[in-house]
Amino acid sequence: MDDLFEHAMESERDKAINGFYTHFIVFLSVIAGLALINLVSGDRFWIQWIVLGWGVGIAFHAFMIFVRRPQQEQKLRELRRAREEQRLSNGQPAPTSPADEPGPSA
Repeated sequence: MDDLFEHAMESERDKAINGFYTHFIVFLSVIAGLALINLVSGDRFWIQWIVLGWGVGIAFHAFMIFVRRPQQEQKLRELRRAREEQRLSNGQPAPTSPADEPGPSA
């Protein structure tokens, strides 16, 4: 059961990390194209505002994926471990399926 839980968490983590890297590559590509347009057009230098705005979004995305998500996953692991220890100390057998586990209100 724990292996299935860990596998699901790893799969979600992998998807989230891949999503971040996709976002970052799109960011770099678009910024490179806009920088080229800005240089060729000869207008005032305006690209820094786009980099700043979108860069804040990228930074927030990175924070959520690489800092906040691991903290949440650790809390979930600790909660599952505490429930399992409590169940074992009460002499109850481990559940055989997720449907057998008590919900948050139990």
